[in-house]
Amino acid sequence: MEVALEPPPQALAGIRVVEFTAGMAGPWIGRIMAYCGAEVVKVESATRPDVTRQYIPPWAPEMGVQSQLSPWLTDWNAGKRCVALDLTRPRAVELAAALAAKADVVVENYRAGVMEKLGLGCKVLRAARPDLIVLSSSGFGNSGPASRYVTWGPNLEAMSGMSALTGFPGRGCTMTQFAYPDAVAALHGLFAVLCALDHRGRGGGGQSIDLAQLECCVAVLGDVMLEMLANGDEPQPLGNRSRRGAPQGCYPCRGDDRWCALSVFTEDEWEALCTVLERSQWRADARFAAAAARLAHQDALDAEIGAATRQWGAFELMTALQAAGVAAGVVQTAEDQYRRDPQLAARAFFEEIEHAVKGRVVATGIPVGLTATPGRTRGAGAAIGADNETVLGEWLGLSAAEIVALAEEGVVERVG
Repeated sequence: MEVALEPPPQALAGIRVVEFTAGMAGPWIGRIMAYCGAEVVKVESATRPDVTRQYIPPWAPEMGVQSQLSPWLTDWNAGKRCVALDLTRPRAVELAAALAAKADVVVENYRAGVMEKLGLGCKVLRAARPDLIVLSSSGFGNSGPASRYVTWGPNLEAMSGMSALTGFPGRGCTMTQFAYPDAVAALHGLFAVLCALDHRGRGGGGQSIDLAQLECCVAVLGDVMLEMLANGDEPQPLGNRSRRGAPQGCYPCRGDDRWCALSVFTEDEWEALCTVLERSQWRADARFAAAAARLAHQDALDAEIGAATRQWGAFELMTALQAAGVAAGVVQTAEDQYRRDPQLAARAFFEEIEHAVKGRVVATGIPVGLTATPGRTRGAGAAIGADNETVLGEWLGLSAAEIVALAEEGVVERVG
């Protein structure tokens, strides 16, 4: 008879986190920590809901906002416990402060000064618990002339210089169409929190972390900054091309909006590309005969390659080029990744999660790769305030009757 084994303790088991967050730059920190075993409580409000709650199903807009069905809620807030407090009420602020005093980490990404205005500033929270770690993540940080400005991912993308480098030469700058600065700031913030926990674990005590999301974005452009310092030239957008080799780009394949990306940097790779695409005449063309010539005639080269790749299926072309030693990859859709990518399937990247409304849902995994203490997501789709009784009871010792009374006063918001 086989005995079912208990899963191993997770890496962050026993760590308590309280979040005052919205969007992605703050919530994703708690999302990853919860995946790794931390108990994460998200303090929110039905009257000022997180953007991840503002989901209207595109196939049925007449349904209106469906916060529990939001895929953003799953992506950024799954695995957390949800407590709803009206922080405009003093008693709610007291409860929030009491939760923070029971936590190891507080994460907030409101505009600089908002937590202080609420009476939940870092000094207040750490006075109640000196070893508390408080991460404040805002667009410009808590100091400097721009500190009180409200920011959003796209405007930080522009201010950091990312937009000036995105797009094709000769065209106006473009956006990534994703809140890329949020992800960059979240990963920096997560690293900072883990460093602070390690520091505290070695007897260093708690600390405050002042994270400026703009600085995180500028930091990831370090090579571009060095180029400016070294050469004095303002870097220009390259589109899909490279300064070191050609061809490089995304080339059309057979079918609707199907593409394959490829890069060639050596003469052996160039020979292999000509062979796979059955274009021996390119070897004799003076425009393409050497790397410098190919770099000088990239427009003509791209046109020739595009005409050849249109005859191929994207996956078929990728496989043939890889077998010949040419770097190539299909420009995958979400369906490709979920249904056709053998690497993601082999590593069980996609995670099935219990959902409060839909039963089970599939979400992209959290790729932390801990083999001894693998992560898992506790659940998804929680309603606003779904864990009021559990958290306020277990953490603060409030009785069910006390929580009901607080709900009747509007301090604790009802589940919904």
